[in-house]
Amino acid sequence: MSESFSNSLISNTIFHLLNFERYPSFQVALKEAAINNNFQVVIFTEEFNRVFTVETRHNITVEDAVRAKVGMDASDLQKVLVGQAGVTTFWRPVNMKSGKYYILLVDNEGSFSQDDLSKLSEIIELAMGMWNYSPERDVVSELIGALRRGNRNLAQTLLDEVGVKESDMIGVYYIPGINGEEAVKQLLSFEEKNGIKSLKQPERDEVAGVFVKGASSCVDMEKWGELTGSLCAAGARMSFCSAGVSGIESICQGFKTISETEDFVPRIFPLKRCFTKYEMALAFNCVRICMDGGGVKSSYQQLIRPLSEGSESKSRQLMDTLETFILDAGTSTTNTAKIMNIHANTVQYRLKHIRDILGIDIGDTTVIPGLTMALAIRRIEKEVHTI
Repeated sequence: MSESFSNSLISNTIFHLLNFERYPSFQVALKEAAINNNFQVVIFTEEFNRVFTVETRHNITVEDAVRAKVGMDASDLQKVLVGQAGVTTFWRPVNMKSGKYYILLVDNEGSFSQDDLSKLSEIIELAMGMWNYSPERDVVSELIGALRRGNRNLAQTLLDEVGVKESDMIGVYYIPGINGEEAVKQLLSFEEKNGIKSLKQPERDEVAGVFVKGASSCVDMEKWGELTGSLCAAGARMSFCSAGVSGIESICQGFKTISETEDFVPRIFPLKRCFTKYEMALAFNCVRICMDGGGVKSSYQQLIRPLSEGSESKSRQLMDTLETFILDAGTSTTNTAKIMNIHANTVQYRLKHIRDILGIDIGDTTVIPGLTMALAIRRIEKEVHTI
């Protein structure tokens, strides 16, 4: 079976990569080969900035594989990794006229052996030479890639090439689940209306970027929320925006926070689609508290524990109402009633009952932060236990 996979993979790939009459360029030929043979391929610079990507399976990304490889010795790059997002990856260093690059191959279904992927990488390298392919350098993508990986020294070097001052960077964003070109169109319109601009790194199904000062020196988060609605209508799952930060250190931290919380912040705020640095910071702290356990976690759990001391159905009813009131409805009884599809008087009655049990005014601004953390931790714990 493996030999038949190998024969099919190699012969079909050769058919596409060396079909000079059918395809106008190496990139188009390689894309068709990847789609027809169910593999993904990425070509990187020596600094791990992408110069060409073909992702053929949206629920498997190559970003984790790249992060795992950054900083490793070159001798390790040819090893096959099993288990990166449940797939096998293969790396190959390639020397071209314009410099040193790496080819990353991703086997979507685990159908190919190490030898298969090694031969495949050799064929791709051979085709590069026959097509006289030389990657075009995208300095903006290199800069954003460096910032996303936290490579501060490289980012500092690239700033001058891009022509942007460090103090001009005022925020970061990340939009997954949308065609990069479609997202860029809407972003350009948003920037024009708000007097800002951004450096963009669009990919097949996502776009990341850095906000840069224009006529305005800040990002209107209310209008960003409106943009998110349009982006989601076009296919995006959500958006993450950390505005009001400046400098390479803060920009790198902004991307790091997005990366570390993008799986968790939607679990805390399931009705939201636009997440700010405040929601992400909350999620980050909650995840750390859940992982560390101990006294801090216990202290937050103790704040809402009295609500679980009654009957199971009554406890669940009160806890769900409080969660919705604090985390989803912005402490609005009207919004809580709409979200839960119950009468506003019912919400008022339950909230009074909650106040009596907890012995606090749940609308007090000194109380809300603690309740928010306690309920957010509860949601994360509940989601983790159901996975």
